[in-house]
Amino acid sequence: MSKRDQDSGIYTNKKFNHERNILRYCMVFMVCLMYAYFYGGFFPYMLLYLAISLPIMSTLHLIIMYLFLKISERLNERVFVKGECASYYLLIQNSSIFYIPYITINMYIEGQIICKNMKSMRLSLTPLATREFKYDLPLYYRGRYEIGVKSIEISDLLGLFTFRFSPAEPKSILVKPRIINQLSKSDPNARITEGIQASVYKESGNDEIVNIREYEYGDSYRKIHWKLTSKLTKAMIKETKNELNNDSIFILNLYNHMILDEDTLLKEDCLIEELIANIYYHLNFSIPIKLCYFKHEPLSIRADTNHSFNNLYQFLSEVKFDQTYDFIQMMECFTENERSSNLVYVFTVKLDARMIDEIIKIKNRGFDIELYYIDYEGAEDEEKNSQEISEILFKSDIYAYKLEPMLIPLYGSQSEIVKRKDNIGVKAYEA
Repeated sequence: MSKRDQDSGIYTNKKFNHERNILRYCMVFMVCLMYAYFYGGFFPYMLLYLAISLPIMSTLHLIIMYLFLKISERLNERVFVKGECASYYLLIQNSSIFYIPYITINMYIEGQIICKNMKSMRLSLTPLATREFKYDLPLYYRGRYEIGVKSIEISDLLGLFTFRFSPAEPKSILVKPRIINQLSKSDPNARITEGIQASVYKESGNDEIVNIREYEYGDSYRKIHWKLTSKLTKAMIKETKNELNNDSIFILNLYNHMILDEDTLLKEDCLIEELIANIYYHLNFSIPIKLCYFKHEPLSIRADTNHSFNNLYQFLSEVKFDQTYDFIQMMECFTENERSSNLVYVFTVKLDARMIDEIIKIKNRGFDIELYYIDYEGAEDEEKNSQEISEILFKSDIYAYKLEPMLIPLYGSQSEIVKRKDNIGVKAYEA
């Protein structure tokens, strides 16, 4: 049973109990009313007034429970690297002398995906009682996750009224992908040529300012035009000859075409980590890069320093594959106006025949292309189709790498690496 189904079951059961409690009270009230109406006297009317006062006393008890119920959450850290383990502590305390019969703790779905034991629950607390829960969260997937208590619901003694509130500070963690250092690549000649070209631009006499523009996310602070910035009260960037038309273009496909489950997260993480490894490799050789992606509109982030890499690393740690667009049009958008940048890297989880045709067209326009993908869409025989794709791209002089993700072991854990049913193994390349 999925987490959503479990939460739905708790909600259905709670709704049924609430309706049953209302029906019970109404029946008791009608019996007391009829008893007092037909028989009169001290005892029948005492029962009637008691039945009328019960909801009032129950409501007062609910207010007292809200004032004296204490919820405390604690995380050992807020930022992790994929493969580490987080610890979450939940403390629930009844500091009053009254019994709290109905407490419902609703947990975030994201936290339940990370930790199977972190389920929404119903419990009760005796006077001055404390309940403590500890959860170990194995962090196999990158991203930002809401963790812990989403909301708390408390009900009165009769179960007629429910009050719902949320913690003052929601808890969240950021899981960053690993940075895998690549010692060598398959196209050293192209990269060395590009690196030499970048270093030539940096020689003396090539720092002439050719353009001034507004600051964009990822720009180095060293390139800020301070005099113009102080006059315009907004950050302005100066572009010189050594900064123009020598970027390597990285195109990331953020298309959402799969069900969000553990296998999907595993594939997305594998692609992101490969992208980060390539970006890190480029910047270590002083090769500026431009990350292009579509987020409701075509966007790009430029990086040429370690500071810029940190900004990109932060962005790629949280980016989600949630877009719906034509990726082929996106590739055309980012390559049609390029004249001097001849290195293009395409990263996509799913690859299909239309993408391959477009990549070959881009190659024929004079670009050197590397393609990174995980699955070929519509393939019945994966191995056979993978070989055919490799042959087609090899004839077009395009480097193609098929990534095979795997679930990594936790740091410091003795558990073995878990392989997927579809034989997903260690990252491999097919050229």
